[in-house]
Amino acid sequence: MLQIDIRQARRAPVLAAMAGTALVLAACSAATPTPAASSDASEPAGTARCAVQADADPAATMAISGSAFGDEITIAAGEAVEFTNEDSVGHTVTEGTGGVADADACVDESIAGGASVVVRFDEPGDYQITCRIHSSMQTAIHVE
Repeated sequence: MLQIDIRQARRAPVLAAMAGTALVLAACSAATPTPAASSDASEPAGTARCAVQADADPAATMAISGSAFGDEITIAAGEAVEFTNEDSVGHTVTEGTGGVADADACVDESIAGGASVVVRFDEPGDYQITCRIHSSMQTAIHVE
């Protein structure tokens, strides 16, 4: 006949639970990111290629009308473009194509009907602009 020591049988689940908890805690602490070297909190992480800047004086204006962006615009680095939504429906001003934001999009701003947003472009290059709501909306900002 098989004899089981009740004390040992009761300890096994408790020991298994403790071991499981230890493994979970070890995994969580290993996955916790280490803080980056401290920097001035007033400076943004990385350098923005473009950014919404409400107080910027725009060098150009792009009208959004009929669910379409206006023609492509060329500006100098450091200048801003005001996107004005002349439609009654909302759109987005998003760096990307086909209604999808780029992984490192420097702008992804919702803009209600009748509203506007000012975006400053700091680095030279071609910025593809799309609307996440209406994937066929596309234009480009060329920054020299």
